[in-house]
Amino acid sequence: MMIKTLLLTNTIAPYRIPVLNRLKEQNDIELKVWYLEEREKNRQWNINHQDINYNYTCLPGIHTYIQRLDMGVHINPGIFFRLVKENPDVIITSGYDSLGYWSALYYSKMFRKKFIVWWGSTLESSRVNNGLVNRARKLFFHSADAFITYGTESANCLKHYGVEQEKIVVGYNTVDIRFFRNKYKEYLNRADSDYKKQNKLKLLFIGQLIERKGLVQIIDALNLLGDSSWELKIVGSGPDEQKLAQRVSNYGLQSQIHFEGYKQKEELTDYLIQSDCLLFPSLIEVWGLVVNEALATNTFVLASKYAGATKDIIINQQNGLIIDPLDVNDLLQAFRWLMDHQDYVRSQWKMSFQLWRKLHPHSYAKAVSEAIKTAIS
Repeated sequence: MMIKTLLLTNTIAPYRIPVLNRLKEQNDIELKVWYLEEREKNRQWNINHQDINYNYTCLPGIHTYIQRLDMGVHINPGIFFRLVKENPDVIITSGYDSLGYWSALYYSKMFRKKFIVWWGSTLESSRVNNGLVNRARKLFFHSADAFITYGTESANCLKHYGVEQEKIVVGYNTVDIRFFRNKYKEYLNRADSDYKKQNKLKLLFIGQLIERKGLVQIIDALNLLGDSSWELKIVGSGPDEQKLAQRVSNYGLQSQIHFEGYKQKEELTDYLIQSDCLLFPSLIEVWGLVVNEALATNTFVLASKYAGATKDIIINQQNGLIIDPLDVNDLLQAFRWLMDHQDYVRSQWKMSFQLWRKLHPHSYAKAVSEAIKTAIS
């Protein structure tokens, strides 16, 4: 029997496309995806619609973006009646923070459909934590039949809010790691692939230039390091760019810290491969997909303990270092460790087969499929 499944989510995310393509290939799942908005205002990524093999619709609506909360707001009239017409067996939402998700929940209860929440937030990443929001969140969770998570930290968050263990399927948030790995292998075969032979430690940051990404703490620590044998490339854009550039100028670090601007996925691989270490100092982060991309290109990672990805995929002093970006002494100690272990950081250490399987889009699609069957059963 085909399980008619509808995913209702906020925006087309290129990193999610391989997972959903794989899910669409399941013999017993008929998948449709409804997007509240084609691309949220804080995203600049290119969307290649030809990569999408599943049935999808971008719903009409009114949209805005709240920078302070780092959250898109979507009003999509008529979702309830669309659902009545579509008549899915299972509905999946990617959260509770949209009127559309509540419409879907109401529909599922009225028509006795199965309801799944695809959950990413962790206890560390929750930014809205008042009594009213907590009650709404608990009500939403209590009404769901199953959950699929971004990792173990988001599963722990669900359990904190009273979700039973048997309703939770732990998946691991991921990107198309095959794309990055293949690009890495191609680069190694090029004549100029001796990029690791250098005197300066090459550091890299990829992400939005906003406060919660922790770049202020990184720049302050590098200023205190007392060692100039490094350089940092900052790839990304955002409202804090000028403030960060001014901070770099105030410290006199313009010759070592370079702002590269926003880059698309196809451009990121060269940045990752030519760097010794990715800096991932987020103060708040539900996961951190750039860590997946770094590991797929054999790039060592300084990974924040506040991010969901760190606990699940970083092995301390093997493929990265776990850091507290709010502790300047911890940052300095981590940078000094990098300086003292440059040969290892630059070596072609291997990502284990177990970790590769964990991060593969097919594994995530399998977890989503398991959540669907958990809800049905």
